[in-house]
Amino acid sequence: MTGFGRLEHHAGELLAYLERNQGALVQYAARRRNGEPISTAFVESSVNEIIAKRMNKKQQMRWNRATVQPFLDVRTTVLNDTLADAFRHRYPGFRPAYDDEAIALAA
Repeated sequence: MTGFGRLEHHAGELLAYLERNQGALVQYAARRRNGEPISTAFVESSVNEIIAKRMNKKQQMRWNRATVQPFLDVRTTVLNDTLADAFRHRYPGFRPAYDDEAIALAA
């Protein structure tokens, strides 16, 4: 496969990937319009520091890739302030979204 056929093949793979992961793609333009952050550099930096410490043999607890990912997922949702939304997505009976507003107003 050369030339145009190769390009067509890779473009097809890219489109298939984007379709499969559509729910996880970040809508950067919408985030920018809403004044939300679009960079995750600060999160990635924190994650890299945590992983580097935990993967180091000198630490009491040593992590492997299988145990690190769930921690990173939760930590990312905490830093992005989307943990409650993630729970609602997975557990529809979790506290309604309007309860978060009431809690914020009460504080």
